Amino acid sequence: MSSASPARQERFPWEPESVNRANLVSAGVRQLLLQKIPATDVRAQSLLVAAGALAGFAAQNSALEQGELLTARRDLVAPESLMLRKNPEGQRFLAGRWINAALLLGYGHGLPLQRFVVQAASQAGAKRTDFADYWELERNIAKAAAEGELGRLEASEDRAPLARPQDLLRVLWPTTRRIIIAPMPLELGDEPPLHEAHWSSILGLVAARLMTQTAQIVPPKLAAGLVMEGAIIASKLDPDLVDRGRWTLAPGPRGLQIARDDRRRVA
Repeated sequence: MSSASPARQERFPWEPESVNRANLVSAGVRQLLLQKIPATDVRAQSLLVAAGALAGFAAQNSALEQGELLTARRDLVAPESLMLRKNPEGQRFLAGRWINAALLLGYGHGLPLQRFVVQAASQAGAKRTDFADYWELERNIAKAAAEGELGRLEASEDRAPLARPQDLLRVLWPTTRRIIIAPMPLELGDEPPLHEAHWSSILGLVAARLMTQTAQIVPPKLAAGLVMEGAIIASKLDPDLVDRGRWTLAPGPRGLQIARDDRRRVA
């Protein structure tokens, strides 16, 4: 009788056309994170926040990409799908269902970050009752954003001092994006690029694997909370704080107007 693990039945949305590309991206981003933040001491908590922040910012970019493509057809955009808001000090932040879908709901393929996080924590020993209400967490973070307090993770006795998601993203996002869009190595056959709507799922896989890797240092319940909080905060940040100039966002007569810099320059 074979002792091999049973084959995984679920298919990711980039399979089979871009499976090698996705594997390279996952390995490359994981290596980047481990090079920047050790997984062997209390800094492992910041490592998980960073992984979550990358998935959250990817979810935001996916929502902006979708919104820009539909700008000319606002009748196709559901109310409150994507919103640009300001706090009393004039600081911008984003909200909306399109962002939350990649983190909490899932798209048609049903692979939100929450699913990866819960699976990883459960495999590490977390019970069903250990998980927080991540929708409530999203509402609390949205409230903090409206009050001008977006960016800091909640403090608690079991948490080490943690880097802010926006500070982690400034260091990690540019290289992460280059890894995702890099051409295939010459020794491998070419494959289609990864659709931006799937970036957050791939980065969610990276976060889940890092949760497994650090399970002896960071308890699974705590790890799940760190990844999800880092992701939700990152998804709401003003994109100019991390990737200045890539997106132009402004209110318009038919809702939020979105333009991506490279497309605008070509036009």
